[in-house]
Amino acid sequence: MNNQDKVIVGISIGDLNGIGGEVVLKTFEDARILEFCTPVIFGSMKTLSFFKKTFKLEMNLHGIDRLSDLIHKKINVLNVWKEPVDIQFGKEDEAIGAYAIKSLTAAVSALKSSEIDVLVTAPIDKNNIQSDAFKFEGHTEYLEDQLEGESLMILVNDK
Repeated sequence: MNNQDKVIVGISIGDLNGIGGEVVLKTFEDARILEFCTPVIFGSMKTLSFFKKTFKLEMNLHGIDRLSDLIHKKINVLNVWKEPVDIQFGKEDEAIGAYAIKSLTAAVSALKSSEIDVLVTAPIDKNNIQSDAFKFEGHTEYLEDQLEGESLMILVNDK
């Protein structure tokens, strides 16, 4: 499969205090997945490097500031924000919810402009995403609004 045939998978990082960062990064522990797709995680190198260190993961991340800079066969991290974030696993925090929304809205924008081919969303905390700018119950309602259609939610496990 050549690079032009690879699906560009956009991934919103979800609630930074939740399981999203760990699940997303552990997905790419087996580098063979990079033979089939080019991932772009919408977040920040500082945040993803923190997750990588915290979960003792051995992988290389490639930070980019524009989607036009993505590199195939790399785990690309699009810097949606650059400031450090105070991550406290398990804590409900509206400020952290704002980062989940930044990631989601940037990823949906890239999907709508065909800069990515598909979108995968990490879990969010529906209680801490509500704001004057985001009045949707969760991902599903937001995606239906933005993409003018019906969403399909798929949950998968090894069974």
